[in-house]
Amino acid sequence: MSYQFAIENENYEDFASGRVLYNQHGATAFPVRLASELFQRGKAYLTGKGNDGPYRIYDPCCGGGYLLASIGFLHREYIETITASDVDPAAVELASRNLSLLTAAGLQARIGQIRQMHGSFGKDSHLAALASAEKLGKLIGEPFSPESLECFAEDATELSDRLSGQHFDMIVSDVPYGNQVEWKSESGDPVGHMLNRLEPLMAPVSILILVSAKDQKIDHDRFRKLGQIKLGKRRATLLESAEAR
Repeated sequence: MSYQFAIENENYEDFASGRVLYNQHGATAFPVRLASELFQRGKAYLTGKGNDGPYRIYDPCCGGGYLLASIGFLHREYIETITASDVDPAAVELASRNLSLLTAAGLQARIGQIRQMHGSFGKDSHLAALASAEKLGKLIGEPFSPESLECFAEDATELSDRLSGQHFDMIVSDVPYGNQVEWKSESGDPVGHMLNRLEPLMAPVSILILVSAKDQKIDHDRFRKLGQIKLGKRRATLLESAEAR
C-alpha cells in the first residue's frame, strides 16, 4: 500500500506492547503507523463530507484496545469519545487498562507501577519505559476524561440495547482472523451479522473501517464501499452507510 497521511516511517517504540501499554498472553497488537493512517483516511472522508469533528469512535472487536489507544494518543485533538467492546471479558479488562492510559490518572498510575518495578529490579528497560510514558503524556496533550471512555463486554454479532440511541462518526475494528484470534460467535456469518448491528449506530456522516484477512472481501447491502487498502496479510475496507448522501 501507499501511505497517504502517515508518510514518515517513524519509530513507534514508545507504543511497544508491554512497555507502557499493558499486555497479556495471547493478546495481539496492531501496527501503530497503520492505525494512524486508517484514522486519518477516515478523518479526510468525514471532513470532506462536512463533519469536522471532534469524533465519536467505536471498536466492536477491540481486543486489548491497542488500536484505539494508539489512535487516542496520536490524534487526541480530533476525538470526543472512545467506545470499545469485545466478546472476551479478559480482552475487555486489558482494553480498559490500556484506554485508561489516555487519562491523566491512568497514565500516572502506570508511571508509578513502572517506577516501583525499577526500584525492585533496576532494569534499564524500566527506565526506557518511564521515558516512553513521559513522551506519550506529551504526545496526547490534553488527556481524555474517564467519562469519555467506555469499554464493555458484548458480542459484536448480536443486537442489544447497550448502545441504543448512540451514534458514531467513525467505527474502526480489526476483526478476528488468523491463528491467534478467532470469532467467538455461533453465527455462521459473523461479519454480516456484525454489519447488521453496526449500521443503525452510524451517524448521518460517518465511516466504517474494517481490517480483515487480505483474502476476505467485505460486502453488505446496507453499506457502500469507499475503497480498500492492502498491507501484507491485511485488507482494510472503508465503507459508508448505503443511506448516506
